[in-house]
Amino acid sequence: MIEAELKARVHSPEAVMRQLDERAEARIEVYQDTYYDRPDGSLEKADQELRVRTVRGPNGLRTVLTFKDATVDEASGSKPEHETRVEDSQEAHAILQGLG
Repeated sequence: MIEAELKARVHSPEAVMRQLDERAEARIEVYQDTYYDRPDGSLEKADQELRVRTVRGPNGLRTVLTFKDATVDEASGSKPEHETRVEDSQEAHAILQGLG
């Protein structure tokens, strides 16, 4: 998958929120992200990211391990992205910390 984000200037946030509320039910999720790199910082230097994300929301708790490769399109900032759900977030952190 290649991640692409759409960004827009919003002159009336209230109007946008009203329109969104008319189209979908709002939900609140809290994200906790932990990023990992090698001791030499080589992932950051290569424009790559390795992240463990824990999401708390109305459907409970979920954890996702994500690797983002270098940007393929500078204009949009699009990056190839690979992710998978993780059963035990603490074990995922321990594994990545163990790698150094």
